[in-house]
Amino acid sequence: MLDTAIKLTACARIPHPAAKIFHGRHQMSALFKRIALSVAMLFMPFAATPGHAATYPDRAVKIIVPFAPGGATDYIARVIAEKLGARLGQPFVVENRAGAGGVVGTEAALRSPADGYTLLIASRSYTANPAIIKVKFDPVRDVVPIVNMVIAPSVFLVSKDTPANSLGELVAYAKGNPGKLFYASQGTGSITHISTEAFLASTGIKMEHVPYKGVGPALTALAAGEAQVLVTDPGASQPLVTAGKVKLLAVSGDQRLAQYPEVPTAVEQGFPQFGSYGSWQGLFAPAGTPAEAVDILNKTVNEILQTPEMSELLADRFAMPIGGSSADFAASVKADIRYYGDIARKLGIEAQ
Repeated sequence: MLDTAIKLTACARIPHPAAKIFHGRHQMSALFKRIALSVAMLFMPFAATPGHAATYPDRAVKIIVPFAPGGATDYIARVIAEKLGARLGQPFVVENRAGAGGVVGTEAALRSPADGYTLLIASRSYTANPAIIKVKFDPVRDVVPIVNMVIAPSVFLVSKDTPANSLGELVAYAKGNPGKLFYASQGTGSITHISTEAFLASTGIKMEHVPYKGVGPALTALAAGEAQVLVTDPGASQPLVTAGKVKLLAVSGDQRLAQYPEVPTAVEQGFPQFGSYGSWQGLFAPAGTPAEAVDILNKTVNEILQTPEMSELLADRFAMPIGGSSADFAASVKADIRYYGDIARKLGIEAQ
């Protein structure tokens, strides 16, 4: 029995051929698992995760324009959207959300997920709105200013039947005919609203304010004689000026426009307070948007602005490229907010 027990013990220590095969397969399986795990860990930093922008953009991006189609902001948005889509390989789709001088669209954009897939292209009205309108967002804390794209002068327009061919004549007519002039704007709280109010206060004249949902509708009203005065951008108004449907009285800035060499600047006409008027268009995102997405957008937009094609497109619209860093844009936004806040306080305008 002892011999039998020894033999059984010895047999137990000798692996069965099938056991060898199983053990070999187990070793190979473990080896492959270790290799697969190593490969996965190697590429893990680049894997797409929710909110991560390493592969940004990997789907369509929406750009909200807080004004109706037809104005400078809408034009710039569509040009930039097309160029961004071509360079980044995903559609950039423009959506117009007009109302309240840009506030409706701005609030919609800033309520969107901060993932880089909803952006805002706004004008200088963004910094003027809080001085006049009680907005539901903080213009500094609730956004990431990505890049300031372009800047353009403003023009002072009147309807063709208004008996004035210069700013001086317009002021004189307004003083002699109180209550007869109405000025249009692209909405309450917009840059056109607060700029016109500042001009009226500085000249001691009064006009009734008629707000519209964007530059396009305001220009249509001016051409139809529903309003007599409008401060706006020269690009949007060019077709009506060329056709003689509205009159161009003055240009902001310190230089005449090459397209209208016969039209003097406001400074030349003795109205320096209109000289600094103008507007920019910048790209924003909701606060909390991944830094990688902001960096990609800033870099790509700056590259677009530096192309000769973009310079020509902007020149046709009386605009010039700006570009620069996100930090530079953030600083200029804060400065503009202080500027328009000071104007509102001086004019006694309270946010409604």
